[in-house]
Amino acid sequence: MGAKKVTARINNDEYTQYDNKILFTDLGIDLLFYPEKMAAYEIIDLLKQTGTSEFMEFGRGKLLMYVFRLDDGSPLINKRVESILMESEPVQISRSDKFKPVAIARGDSTIIPSLETKFLKGDLVFMICTRPGVEELVKFTGKNQIDIKNLLIIGGGRIGEMLAKKLIGSVDHIKIVEHKKETCEHLAQILPNAVIINGDGRNTDLLLDEDANKYDAVCAVTSSSETNILSCVALKNLGVPKVIAEVENIEYIKLAEQMGVDAVINKKLVTAGRIFRFTLSNKVRSIKCLNGSNAEVLEFIANPDSAITSGQIKSLNFPKEAIIGGVIRGEECFIAEGDTQINP
Repeated sequence: MGAKKVTARINNDEYTQYDNKILFTDLGIDLLFYPEKMAAYEIIDLLKQTGTSEFMEFGRGKLLMYVFRLDDGSPLINKRVESILMESEPVQISRSDKFKPVAIARGDSTIIPSLETKFLKGDLVFMICTRPGVEELVKFTGKNQIDIKNLLIIGGGRIGEMLAKKLIGSVDHIKIVEHKKETCEHLAQILPNAVIINGDGRNTDLLLDEDANKYDAVCAVTSSSETNILSCVALKNLGVPKVIAEVENIEYIKLAEQMGVDAVINKKLVTAGRIFRFTLSNKVRSIKCLNGSNAEVLEFIANPDSAITSGQIKSLNFPKEAIIGGVIRGEECFIAEGDTQINP
């Protein structure tokens, strides 16, 4: 009928296979999106980068975004941004070429930090980082990288099934707890190398009987946000190093993080970024709506003759509610500073 762009949500992984993609493209559908699959891949990224509560790559990993909450004992609490970028140990060592805070979610507000901004306990901090700076950033923030060898998945629905399929082989041991018997029988057939338990993920006694507290990570991905949050909180209190909850109700996200859930996945936010990107210029490479804040992060190509290429960043009169985190120029990448010049 003449629509310029068409996108469709799907709930069958077969539709994303190459031959089927060609079929749908021929029919005129520009983009297919499968929220459950996108959520599963988001969780897999978080299991690879366990020191962060959210993760994003730019330019195929040349620059990265790490997100972490400042808990008790964090070395950043009560420090100003300027002091963490130039620490005395005992000589002045600049970290500004390795990482840079680009946003702080504090309560119901999102702050674009200046050099004078002070970090407070409970802040959710968003950092842009170069690949060589990752190790130092993780150590500096007090977050430990965990080697995931044993994984417990609570919920054997689409997300749980896709997680197990993708991770079998890279994780030594996978166990799935699912309350529907017919789903357990299906999983047992297609995942012979995983242990399938028919039971209720809200039952702490069952989880203890299954030694859930001895796993390196737990992903709660049932259809109930409440079950996912409570299971993760219980297991975190029992000593599980990394707990991830799939939370459908956006209003529960901050609550879950405040209760001690390490990372929260929301299919709506993951999908929103994909659709938002679809509606924008082809100069926008990627966009993501950030959990726990009212911010978005974009990766885009600077157009020739655009205002952003007209001088150094400090002279651009750039919007105060936005910040430039980093620049990728060919094979080179660097953290953006005031005297950085962005080229077409």
